[in-house]
Amino acid sequence: MRTAYLLWFFHTPAWTSRPHDIRYCGGWYERADAPDVTGRQARRTAGGNLKPVMRSPVFRPITAYRPSSTCPQYLFAKVGKDVYVTYRATED
Repeated sequence: MRTAYLLWFFHTPAWTSRPHDIRYCGGWYERADAPDVTGRQARRTAGGNLKPVMRSPVFRPITAYRPSSTCPQYLFAKVGKDVYVTYRATED
């Protein structure tokens, strides 16, 4: 039973480096079904330079391109030295 509990505890989204969704800017962002990207690919997708905007549920940097006060379309969670997971704003 202890093994089952530990497997459940460490495999919930809050304990992984790739949570399924993230709340930011008053809305939800869902993880894109895309492979991990480099910083260069993330900047190209976002349309400009990325800046840290918050921390993920596992205390990793979340970056985004925000040229104005509007909420960004994409967020990128850093999971490696130059590896990011892409999140896209959900359509509410």
